[in-house]
Amino acid sequence: MEKHSTRPLTSEAHNNAPSREKRNGQAAEQWDALLYESYDLARLSQEWRKLYDLGTRLHFPKGSTIVAAGDMTDSLHFIDKGEVRVVRTLIDGREKILFRLHEGMLAGETPFFDVLPCMSAVVAASDCVLYSFDRKTVYGSIFPKNPTIIYSTMRAMASKIRMLCNQSVELTTSELSTRICRFICQRAKAGLQSKGTGRYVNPALTQQELSSLLGVHRVTLNKALRDLENRGIIGPYSRKELFILDEERLLQLAALKEL
Repeated sequence: MEKHSTRPLTSEAHNNAPSREKRNGQAAEQWDALLYESYDLARLSQEWRKLYDLGTRLHFPKGSTIVAAGDMTDSLHFIDKGEVRVVRTLIDGREKILFRLHEGMLAGETPFFDVLPCMSAVVAASDCVLYSFDRKTVYGSIFPKNPTIIYSTMRAMASKIRMLCNQSVELTTSELSTRICRFICQRAKAGLQSKGTGRYVNPALTQQELSSLLGVHRVTLNKALRDLENRGIIGPYSRKELFILDEERLLQLAALKEL
């Protein structure tokens, strides 16, 4: 099987990367790694798109429930368009956002493979188009004939396990500024975009939703965002765009390179 982790950054990923003149040293290498992972996952998602004729196309309006907590599911869902969020309802009724999934990613792997009721709900964060592949098709047709699909499924699950493990540790061991910067780096994987001479990510979360994801009060989050803005690391926060003003210091705070 092809070893994806050691491949060089492709020309497609380079076209979406910040210019080398604006980066240097280890920061450049870290951005390349982030953008290559984004490209690699996008490339693997194309393998699922080739199998659309084996699945069922489903449309979910923004805010609708794709999989409810407590449901049993016998299908894997591939996100063709839009974003979904995985939400856990706490004992006091508050909702905790575990993570968001965007175009080209899978949803519902855990209840599909462990054949237990869903502990969390999967909700459409925007208008979504998903392709659903039932258990018989996945085990009988897709996996036996498409080893790359098995790799991409394992890769997707590993990424989510890493994310949840990091979240559980960071709640007690990491500064809020570090968690914010790591969130920004995660969004860079989903897509780093350009406007004029600047580059930005799409947070796709309100400050209230981001505070839920990071496990802090919204006022505390707002203060931390303002501090990063005043230090010239990021621009003003908005749900649709967040400019990265100092990549080197962002990576330092995210602990993705040595301080």
